[in-house]
Amino acid sequence: MGTVSPRVAARVAWAAAALNLLAAVAMLGVLRPGLPEPGNDADSRLRWISGHTAAWWAGWLLWHAAAISLLALYVSLAGIWRERAPVRCGLALLLAAAGLAGDLGAEALLMGVAPGAGPEDFRVVEAACWVLTGYLGNGLYTLAGILLTWAGVRELPRPLVALGGAAWAAGLALSAATLAGSQAGQFWSTAFLMPLFVLWAALVGRWLARRPS
Repeated sequence: MGTVSPRVAARVAWAAAALNLLAAVAMLGVLRPGLPEPGNDADSRLRWISGHTAAWWAGWLLWHAAAISLLALYVSLAGIWRERAPVRCGLALLLAAAGLAGDLGAEALLMGVAPGAGPEDFRVVEAACWVLTGYLGNGLYTLAGILLTWAGVRELPRPLVALGGAAWAAGLALSAATLAGSQAGQFWSTAFLMPLFVLWAALVGRWLARRPS
């Protein structure tokens, strides 16, 4: 048994699922006009962001909360499995913390710099931010998730291992698409990643809640 109660970890998992679901909804319902995707050119994105700064900030603040909840989930899982796999759990937390720093840094630039940038500066800021969050932050989160799933593979039900594997595969695809500058690749990998992760976190929470303390 690790140092974190399964019931506490279950609540963290459910919070992470809920916050990431809300963040995904915000991306589709609030942030989408300001995001790079096929048919949405940079000038249109900048005009929308400059005219809807409050909504832009609110959407990214929700993503801040989702990212922090993800790290909390990883800390909880590492607390359960660290006696069995101390190196994997420790490395996972280092990677996830570094991912959070890159992720929040990119989102802060999108909130604080992008709305007031000129067209050329906006393209540079935006490109740098997507590499930081989509490649670096997401990539480190994904590697951390792989390590934690590996750490708990003997205890996790097979369907949860498979579902986690599918989510981490989508995360790796998102990192690759971001680094390659593929807007279509980023869109579709995110479209797979978010539902898979939300479902995985919710089901991990249910599994943890049923474990003996």
